[in-house]
Amino acid sequence: MPPKRTRDAENAPAEARTEHAVKKRKGFSVGPANLPDGTYRRKTQKIKSDLIQKAKVKKAYAKIKAQELAAGTPKSMFTTAEEEAGGEPQSASLELHPDRVAMLNEPAPELAPRQERRPRENDGRRKERKPKPSAYLKEIDFAEKRKQAAEARQREIEAKQKDREAMTRAKRPDQNGKRRLGRESNVLLSRVQRMVGQK
Repeated sequence: MPPKRTRDAENAPAEARTEHAVKKRKGFSVGPANLPDGTYRRKTQKIKSDLIQKAKVKKAYAKIKAQELAAGTPKSMFTTAEEEAGGEPQSASLELHPDRVAMLNEPAPELAPRQERRPRENDGRRKERKPKPSAYLKEIDFAEKRKQAAEARQREIEAKQKDREAMTRAKRPDQNGKRRLGRESNVLLSRVQRMVGQK
C-alpha cells in the first residue's frame, strides 16, 4: 500500500491559508438568468450596464473627493479663475457696456403689421380626406334594424294587451246586467284602425 497523503493545508504556511479564506466575489445579476434573446434580455442587460456605469462614476467621485480632502483647504465653488491665479477680484462697475449704450440710443424699430392667416384653400394639390369607414358599419346597421324591429314588436304586444284589457272592461255588464255596446264598438273601431294603418 502506498503511504498516506498528508493534507496540503497542514504543510502550507499561515499566510497562504488566509488568502484562501477570502472568497472571491461573484458578479451580480439583474432579472432572471434564463431569459431568451430578445427585448426583455436586452432591457435587463441595459439596466445592468447602467448600474455598473453609475457605480464607476460614484467610485471615481469618491476617489477625487478623498484627494481634495487630503490636499487640505476645500476650494470654494464661487471663486473665479482670476482669484485662483492670485489676482484680486475685480469690483463690478456700474458703467454700461458700449454696445448696450449704442443699442439704447437707437430708435425702437417699428414692428411690421401682422398678417392675418387665411385658411388654406384647396387648390387641387391635396385631396380632402374622406372619413375612414368603420369596420363594423354593417354590424351596427344590422343591430340598429334588429333593435327597431324589437321595439316595434314590443309596441304591438303592448297595444294588443291594452285592447284585451279594454275589451274585458267593455264586456262587463252595467248595473242592470246589459252589455255596453258603445264601449265595445270603440275598442273594435280602434283595433280595425290599427290593422288598416299597418297595411
